[in-house]
Amino acid sequence: MLKNRINLELDEIKRNNLYRSFKNFYDPNYEHNFKINKNMGKNFSSNDYLCLSSNVEILNTIKDALKYGSGSTGSRLTSGNINHEKLEKTISEFKDTDSSLVYSSGYATNLGVISALCSKKDLILSDSLNHASIIDGCRLSNAEKIIYPHRDVEFIKKILEDDKFLKENQFGNIFIITDGVFSMDGDIAPIDELFKLCNDFNCTLIIDDAHGTGVLGKKGKGSLEHFKIKANENVIQIGTLSKANGLVGGYVAGYSELIDYLINKSRSFIYSTSLPPYVIAGAIKSFELIKNGDYVSKLQKNVSITNKIFSDLKNINFDDKHKTPIYPLVFGKNTMDMSNYLYNAGYQCIGIRYPTVAKGSERIRVSITSCHEKEDVVSLKDEISIYLEN
Repeated sequence: MLKNRINLELDEIKRNNLYRSFKNFYDPNYEHNFKINKNMGKNFSSNDYLCLSSNVEILNTIKDALKYGSGSTGSRLTSGNINHEKLEKTISEFKDTDSSLVYSSGYATNLGVISALCSKKDLILSDSLNHASIIDGCRLSNAEKIIYPHRDVEFIKKILEDDKFLKENQFGNIFIITDGVFSMDGDIAPIDELFKLCNDFNCTLIIDDAHGTGVLGKKGKGSLEHFKIKANENVIQIGTLSKANGLVGGYVAGYSELIDYLINKSRSFIYSTSLPPYVIAGAIKSFELIKNGDYVSKLQKNVSITNKIFSDLKNINFDDKHKTPIYPLVFGKNTMDMSNYLYNAGYQCIGIRYPTVAKGSERIRVSITSCHEKEDVVSLKDEISIYLEN
């Protein structure tokens, strides 16, 4: 029976200390950013890097957009195309591309884009630490797949230079797919080198910039701005509205023919109800605020401050070269004890376990935002140090 199998698998998950459950961090007295009352502690697990989820200007914009109703009532190709094209124009201008397309989530974007574009006789080269949505998108496609070692450009180059291998397989198109910023490690993909390879070997580079947009670059435009690269037809940028933008949804940005193709071929776009119009309105406002640069500058300043504070932690190595707000504090098998200790002390620092990360590399993923103050980070570091000393 199905129920028996479910119970057996749940028991095994619990035995292996991999059982997941919810923790409620909602505070009804929540007033401003992460200055939560003493019972709730401080949030170091959020992807709301610029604290825009509670931004007053965005909230007021959302309230005004409720005139469109609470939902879009259908897919974009039926009744759900309301103010969505205005957001897509905003994204295209922000990402310096011809066109863009909005999806219901970042996950749906990766699934829909990769499975639509990568077909039989194509080759996908995917980073070993790519997000699960990229992995699942690759699985849904009929393309040949090679998982390359993390950030290993030389490995990719050897494959692209292997004339015998390429001739024997006669691949139609070759795709290099990578996160811009890796969500569990906080390191940045070598986009400049991958971009050059794609130009030299006529490949397509797909960048999931979910954790790069609003984080990297002077105006928060993401990985390409960070490396001072202008997008061409060999680059497809994927993003999310649920991280630095503080809302929900996903998008892809590229040349106009690409977007036309996805409108007609991408199943997760075609068959999903479109995002509510008030979300779209809030997202448009969020890009306006990000582009201003002030929020991004504050976040980048906090990253520099955190680098110095965390440099005092035992067995944790961060220096001034660390550029993102994601800090993997690897404690291995002690991770969940550390996470529970911090939770009981009032800190929101969720432990990350297998299969999200490899066994033996379990970690606390500390996420810094533009709203954190220096004393917030110092107090967290001190609490971690107390645990490590005991």
